[in-house]
Amino acid sequence: MRKERADVRVEPELLEELDIIAQRSGQSRSEAIRDAIACFVDEQKDGWNSTKINVNIPNRLADKVDMAIMNSDATDIDDVIKQALDFWTRDIEDYHLNRKPTMESITAENVRKDSAKSQMSKTVKQLARR
Repeated sequence: MRKERADVRVEPELLEELDIIAQRSGQSRSEAIRDAIACFVDEQKDGWNSTKINVNIPNRLADKVDMAIMNSDATDIDDVIKQALDFWTRDIEDYHLNRKPTMESITAENVRKDSAKSQMSKTVKQLARR
């Protein structure tokens, strides 16, 4: 296959890391760079006809995804993403329907207790001044 030349400049540290990776995998520097470019193009190409969504997920959800992959509970990446999103939406639903109202109730009670303590403290100070 015909190849074209592309010159790039990279930091020396990055080049050292690349050389180590290439050596470990039994490749030349050029082969490693071609592989890296091919992977990058494949990843980017998949997104040309799609919508990118960035979601910050809790570490415990990422751990579940890792476990699903390690345990072979998921057949492919789409399955893992579906499982992760299902868990995430159930978790958010549970938070808003169950945990949030409970936490708000506890917080309100603590605020009432703090207000009562503050009022009692003021009253004690006023009585002590008399």
